[in-house]
Amino acid sequence: MRLTNKLAVPFVFVASMATLSSAANASPLFWAVNQFVTIQELNGDTGAVVDSFAVPGLTGLAASIAVIGNTGYYTQLFDANVYKIDMTLHTFLGVAFNTGNNSYMNGITPDANGHLWFAHGAGDSLQEFDASGVLISTHAFPTAAFAYRDGSVVFGGFVVANRGDQVGPYDKYAIPGGNGALTYLSQPFINAGNGSNGIAFNGLNFYTSDEQAHKVSKWDINGNFVSIANLDPGSRYENWTFAAQDIVGVPEPSALALIGMALLSLLGLVGLMRRRADA
Repeated sequence: MRLTNKLAVPFVFVASMATLSSAANASPLFWAVNQFVTIQELNGDTGAVVDSFAVPGLTGLAASIAVIGNTGYYTQLFDANVYKIDMTLHTFLGVAFNTGNNSYMNGITPDANGHLWFAHGAGDSLQEFDASGVLISTHAFPTAAFAYRDGSVVFGGFVVANRGDQVGPYDKYAIPGGNGALTYLSQPFINAGNGSNGIAFNGLNFYTSDEQAHKVSKWDINGNFVSIANLDPGSRYENWTFAAQDIVGVPEPSALALIGMALLSLLGLVGLMRRRADA
């Protein structure tokens, strides 16, 4: 019986530490479209290009890309279609589906459910689709964007987006159930100035682009500035996204409380075992 207790206590500790480490090890690598013609994977901490290949299929107006598994979904400006790519072979897989909205198709991001969210421009709404093209929900922004929102990310019932084409800062909105309008939570949330376009979130940090200054800035989960790195001075990036499978969940406050209780239990059981051993 004592052997069983000794094995159970470390298991609680290991499970708790695994929950914390999953958040701490979020990757800084995200995807973007450069100059409308090249798909690239970037390191947000250093600004380095990790992978790069020409947009297959259509050329010249590719604006944004989201990756789910091995499939990339990209948009073209002024085109309501969403196109697919094999991310390993870099081959064109044709039309994935049609969004029904061809106005400034420049913002796309996946969520933890494998759904795709599209932030259009002007006064158009945020649209949610599943990967097969079924429209799940539509949410109006409180205010219109100048031209298009070329920086948007969706996570945990929230959306963070810039205010228009290279218009900062980034605001945070709550996404209601059904098809309700978005509501402001923080205005601003990330206080980056004009030039702001791409934004990506890996569950731990946000990475934002300054297209004009060719910089990538890192921010914590609360929107506080962390660091900045240089991008290729000849680059022009629009919307950024982490692959859906690379977005690490951050423990909710309730989960952190449970972890704390587990660690306290661990200390209590260790003390109990020591007293028994000394008896």
